[in-house]
Amino acid sequence: MRFDLESLRVFATVVEQGSIAEAAQTAHIVASAVSRRISELERDAGTPLFERHSRGVRPTAAGRTLYRHVRRIFEQFQQAEGELDEYTKGVRGHVRLSVNFTAMVYYLPQALQRFLSANSAIKIDLIEKTSDAVVRMVESGMVDFGICSLTEPEPRLTCFPYQADRLFLIAPAHHRYAGCASLRFDDILDEDFVGMQDGASIYTLSQRAAAAAGRRLKLRIQVTSFEAVRNMVAAGLGIGLLPEIGIPDATPGLVKIRLDEPWVERSLQIVCRDPDALPAAARQLIGELLSTTPIAPPPDKSIP
Repeated sequence: MRFDLESLRVFATVVEQGSIAEAAQTAHIVASAVSRRISELERDAGTPLFERHSRGVRPTAAGRTLYRHVRRIFEQFQQAEGELDEYTKGVRGHVRLSVNFTAMVYYLPQALQRFLSANSAIKIDLIEKTSDAVVRMVESGMVDFGICSLTEPEPRLTCFPYQADRLFLIAPAHHRYAGCASLRFDDILDEDFVGMQDGASIYTLSQRAAAAAGRRLKLRIQVTSFEAVRNMVAAGLGIGLLPEIGIPDATPGLVKIRLDEPWVERSLQIVCRDPDALPAAARQLIGELLSTTPIAPPPDKSIP
């Protein structure tokens, strides 16, 4: 297929507006020109891209697939324009990365401070997302690389081990488990849980473990931060799972209990599509991050 960028832009506008007439108004062209461009795209694709209905149009399965790629293309154009514009302002590098909550709060602040102190001409855009969302952003090219806890292998990505942590059970200080040195996950599945939001690795791992035991996790409350989990558990609203680094020593109203399960051992990973194709500034930042972690990167890939 031969794609015309303006036709792709019009196509995306029609998808977003759900109407050829509204797309024409948004794009400041006549409706007949929009229809002609869509017809040409459908002819080149060899398949319908829209279904017509009484209130407008909706994309077909092929149309949705094309739209996903078109959005990625224009996002990359916008990133390129932004980066080139920054060079005119004296910025000599731009890194976009997405990280999960654990990396954002506990591992990156000091590392980024050291990096930017030594590389003041590099700009960093940092986005906090759940681990699942980090993977999607890296795969789509929306960011250069990500840091997350993988809950399953990602064969399309290159992964560098970054940090390791272990999940612990936290319970109110007066809870019946408070005196236990360790527990199995099966022991606690009758309890109400305070959990992280969907897409967080802790949520995914605990849900899978419950399903493997033939049970369902009784999520009473879902929150978006470790502090919120601690506060809700301390108030007696349930028990929770957090990485050890997210449980300060002697937290008032809480006890920390070891779980004897292999899946509670987590590894934070630096993930990217192709390290050799990364911008120089992104490669430099990954190298800095890996140099400060006790875990070495895989021997078949290296970031100078």
